[in-house]
Amino acid sequence: MPANTKPIYPVNPNLSGKIIQVADTNLKAPVTNGVILATAGENGTRIDAITVRSLGANVATVLRIFWNDGTGIGESNFQLIHEVLLPATTAQTANVTGSDIILLPINFANDGRGVLPPALKSGQKLYISLGTTVASGYSVLFMGGDF
Repeated sequence: MPANTKPIYPVNPNLSGKIIQVADTNLKAPVTNGVILATAGENGTRIDAITVRSLGANVATVLRIFWNDGTGIGESNFQLIHEVLLPATTAQTANVTGSDIILLPINFANDGRGVLPPALKSGQKLYISLGTTVASGYSVLFMGGDF
């Protein structure tokens, strides 16, 4: 089968945001308190970035990102693909509450800092979970495009 010789561009934006606050400590299948951050479109989805922002005072925790094959929610359907340390934050009224954490796909800038898969096949999903329940929560935004 010949490879694509022309660039493929997304047809529609795929943006979704979730607020996450309650821990799900399962490292194999985050189905108790983990949440679906993104679901790939009919022809697949390109991943551009995920941003994470504190919504106020929170203890330190870890954000876990899981790939799901889209066929079920058993342990065999998930892979833990990345963990991000989220430092403790303090609510602010006259200043920003922390700074965004930005996660990029593998080979995004060809600098070795990317951690996310570059695309999802139709029906595949990204789940997120926290290691520790926090007081104010985090806003997590997925940015990509459906082919």
